[in-house]
Amino acid sequence: NSITVTEAGVYEINYSSTLSVALGTTLTLAVRSNGTNIPTTVISKALSVGTGSLYSGSVITNLTAGSVIDMAISALIAVGVTLGSGVNSILTVKRIN
Repeated sequence: NSITVTEAGVYEINYSSTLSVALGTTLTLAVRSNGTNIPTTVISKALSVGTGSLYSGSVITNLTAGSVIDMAISALIAVGVTLGSGVNSILTVKRIN
């Protein structure tokens, strides 16, 4: 899923997700604009098997009209990733100027 920005401007982006892994590894979550990580949103954590960890943040950034915003996860190895029990991922994009 993604959010498409219809007007250029300054935006506040808030995001969070609780994730766990099937194998111990470093897991990275980032918010992306048009498939490219927004550098200030990249969070990497070393996780143990079955241990959930909260990834969350907020950033203010300039976006152009037509920007497609989404969240992506990556790991150092191929690994199963699950959301915490009863937890959703959250991504909000709000124009502030």
